[in-house]
Amino acid sequence: MRVDNIYCIMTKSLIIFTFFLFSIYSCKSNLDAKKTNNQESISNDTVGLSLEWIEHLHVRKNVNSYDKSLVEYIAQKTNKVDSIRNVIYLLPFGNMKPEIEDLLKNELNYLKIFFQLEVKLLPSVSFEEIKKHGKIETRLVNDNDFGYYSKAKGGAENLREQIEAESFIASYSKDNIPEDAVAILGVTEHDIYNPNYNFLFGTSNSTKNMGLVSTFRLITYGERTKFNIRKVISKQIVNLFSIPNVKDYECLVNFHINKKELEEGEFKLSPGILEKLKYAVGFDYTKRFEELANFWEHENNPELADYYLKCVSLLKNK
Repeated sequence: MRVDNIYCIMTKSLIIFTFFLFSIYSCKSNLDAKKTNNQESISNDTVGLSLEWIEHLHVRKNVNSYDKSLVEYIAQKTNKVDSIRNVIYLLPFGNMKPEIEDLLKNELNYLKIFFQLEVKLLPSVSFEEIKKHGKIETRLVNDNDFGYYSKAKGGAENLREQIEAESFIASYSKDNIPEDAVAILGVTEHDIYNPNYNFLFGTSNSTKNMGLVSTFRLITYGERTKFNIRKVISKQIVNLFSIPNVKDYECLVNFHINKKELEEGEFKLSPGILEKLKYAVGFDYTKRFEELANFWEHENNPELADYYLKCVSLLKNK
């Protein structure tokens, strides 16, 4: 082969290789620029949401952070309030004692203050209606558990079946979901479970914006039951705004593996979770803090009333 032909081939190869490198660099530059612009846009969305100034009022569990940051939360697809979907619904279903239905009605005011949204009670779905859905999976509560909780409840013969939570959520008809619902939480006195856990206090499917809470293991129907149900319901609703359980702080949204953990758990939201909830709902911090301080004062809980009053004071002076 002649030298000039070899030189020509090498020159063409060099030009093609240079063009290839330039194309890769240009694509990378465009992607980096796009990423930077998105990060700047997300950062701008967090203005006014930060609650770093109340960090010292909360107990941190870990040195390093394992929870998603607010920026990461905003960047993902989240369930949030809009001009149409702005009401939280509670759906009582199955066999339920009147004491629980009355308790749910009495909790609506607290939930409205806690979430700064309208909270409504849907008509109860009977156990007979549930049985019509062949896709709902059930199994019998084991004899030891059933005997203990039945005795504590003063009888529970009509609560022998556990309901598999995801099968109920999957079978609940879209036609039954109100147009203005941003979240629906089913509440039942039946025990519930999933393939990973023998029983659950509650579970949420943020993709379907629906969750379930069971009161089967929350017994006595007195003050303790009221607080346990308040914690479980408010926690699961927070989860329905695409906010996962908290690892880094002692918080309402911790995972509770037994009733003792639930009873000793928090009513408060950690700063990071409250920032995310504010983004999803759009409430005013001061109004929420003041209303919760007033609520807990009327419930004769000076510790929580004082916490929210401190939040108000810190917010005004920051």
